Amino acid sequence: MLDERCSEDDGLALPVVGEWTLRKHQKMAYYSSLFSTSMKRRWDCRVYLELFAGAGKARIEETEEVIPGSPLLALGLDDPFDKYVFCERDSENMAALKHRVAAYFPERDVRFVHGDANSCVDEILRAIPQFTKTNKGLTLCFVDPYKMSEIAFETIAAIAAGLYVDFLMLIPTYMDIHRNPKYYTQDASDAVDRYLGSKDWRSRWNDPTKHKNDFGLFIANEFGCRMAELGFLYEGLEDLELVRMAGGRNLPLYHLAFFSKSDLGLRFWRETRERTNPPSLF
Repeated sequence: MLDERCSEDDGLALPVVGEWTLRKHQKMAYYSSLFSTSMKRRWDCRVYLELFAGAGKARIEETEEVIPGSPLLALGLDDPFDKYVFCERDSENMAALKHRVAAYFPERDVRFVHGDANSCVDEILRAIPQFTKTNKGLTLCFVDPYKMSEIAFETIAAIAAGLYVDFLMLIPTYMDIHRNPKYYTQDASDAVDRYLGSKDWRSRWNDPTKHKNDFGLFIANEFGCRMAELGFLYEGLEDLELVRMAGGRNLPLYHLAFFSKSDLGLRFWRETRERTNPPSLF
């Protein structure tokens, strides 16, 4: 159960976030709970991995409310995971996260990796036990970048190759990708190449018959197709959840995407979308 102190200002780092973060956390927490509870008798070890863990708490810009971040939400589940691994590159955020985990959840099995997830992927994988047929492990990896440039496809591919894993990912469709098509489509820019782990997208983007002229949605779909090449289920943009700016502005911000090799995982994600805030059209 989540400690009431998780919503208090403890004087440590409090990154400022938009009110829409509550919706993201709602979906992340709901799915994590489904995952952890349903899998606890099917797997010997359930691992929660977060690549952009933050400080453990945040402050909502519009209301000044202090809210627990995704690491604390995952730690506070009624059926907690067996092991947690949090990666964070900002030193102040990492120090705050370590303090908060020790204060609120001292009994949890937690490992911390300080650094950029793309540079520390080997260390991240070493923090997770080597599973076998007699000691089976299942991982849920939450990937929450602010910009496309913060995560490389090869990092996702390395984690997928080393673990039996489901991914819940933020794709910064509108708050980053859609805003900067002129920059990202320049020959000199390799940001999309790195994000998708391929240069093949350029020929498809340059052929207007193959997309709807929305660069954000185009890249989101390209990413989904790349995940499908790794063996993850992907049926199209309809399985992505659009998150919009809170309040009257209602502007689109990003998509939450779920990738699993299991039909059950995809069914859980669709239940999450139905049981939390009503899904938005992409």
